[in-house]
Order: sequence, then structure tokens, then C-alpha cells
Amino acid sequence: MPQYTFDHFDRHGQLKPGPWLLLTMLLCAKTWLLFALGAASRQSGADLLALFYPDRQDFYLGLLLGLPALALLLASGHRHQGRLGPALWHRGRPLLLASWALQLGLQLKALVGVQGQFHWAPGLTLLASFWLGLYLLRSRHVKTVFTAEPGPLAGA
Repeated sequence: MPQYTFDHFDRHGQLKPGPWLLLTMLLCAKTWLLFALGAASRQSGADLLALFYPDRQDFYLGLLLGLPALALLLASGHRHQGRLGPALWHRGRPLLLASWALQLGLQLKALVGVQGQFHWAPGLTLLASFWLGLYLLRSRHVKTVFTAEPGPLAGA
């Protein structure tokens, strides 16, 4: 296990998720974020959603695939209390990996659907997905944050 300082733990003695893990969860829940942005900007909301999801079925599938990441974002604040928060959090890495892999497949399907024509928004999203997926697979911090028990501050 890597060495962590007291700054790496929250007030409940649990390892903090870290900014890259939070960014990964946000990217996996991006369809929900786009849905919220589209609902907030009524006139250009449909154009924004069509930019990322030209096929409406892919949008609905993206909402479904983003549910695990959204649930983990909500559970990150409640992973020290109750039964549901910790139970969901400790299953978070496989859930997030499955969500990421299925969303990557959805992005590749969309790329095949446009016959490889380049557009900036899907291209940058695909690049970010590859990098953050590599982070999910290789990071010791991610493995530790989902499996670690309360740390040195638990009794404080």
C-alpha cells in the first residue's frame, strides 16, 4: 500500500477519492451532465445533445450506462454511514470499469456510425475516455480508495 499523509484522508478516516477519480466518474456520468445542461438551456439544449449523441437511442443508453458512476458520485459522500453507501462504494471499481467499458463501446459504435468522419467533441471525449480508463485500470490509488478500511483518523 502506498504511503499516504493525513491530508489524503477525510474526517472519517477514509481515503479521499482524489481529483482524477472524480473526473473519471464525471466523465462516465457525462450523459447525465449533458442532460442537465440541455434542460437548463432550453433553446440550445437539443443542439447540445445532438452534438454528442446524434442517435437518440445512444443518448438513452448513455443515461443507463451513467447510472453506476452517478450512484458512486452520490455514495462518495456517504461511504462511512449506513449500509448502502459502504456496500456500493466497495463494489465501485468493478462497477466503474464496466460502465467505462460499455460507454467506450458506445463511443466506438458512434464512430463507426459516422464512417470515421472527425468531429472535435466526440474525438476529445474518446481520447479522454482512453486516458481515464487507463487510469482506472492502472492506478493504485483507485484500487486502494475502493477497498480501504478507515485509516489513521478513524478514532479521532
